[in-house]
Amino acid sequence: MFFANNIFSQNCILPNGKYKVEFDKQFELYPKFEFQILNDSITFYENYSFVTRKIEKNKDCSLIIEKEIIDETDLTELQKMLNRQHPFYTFKTISDSRFDFIYRVDLHVMINSGKFVLIETE
Repeated sequence: MFFANNIFSQNCILPNGKYKVEFDKQFELYPKFEFQILNDSITFYENYSFVTRKIEKNKDCSLIIEKEIIDETDLTELQKMLNRQHPFYTFKTISDSRFDFIYRVDLHVMINSGKFVLIETE
């Protein structure tokens, strides 16, 4: 119970700015990337390219990003089922410039975890 109260008493909103992602040890081989939050949009930067998406929710210790629409015509049933999932980030702990996260499919299934580190403010 203390853990939940501790998290929700913090300011659990990612402020505008540019961030780098540092994955936890078990995910350290995942591709590194940076992103920028500006109001209700997020832009991901990776390998000299970028993608901008709308932020659906950035409060209550979670970050939910607009889901990319994918043509399911040629997908298997398993791929279709996985495509219907809507992953989201939850924050474990927050400091001034570091946001420890878990990237989840749902409350019980984790995709990865790490830190968002604020490298430039808006």
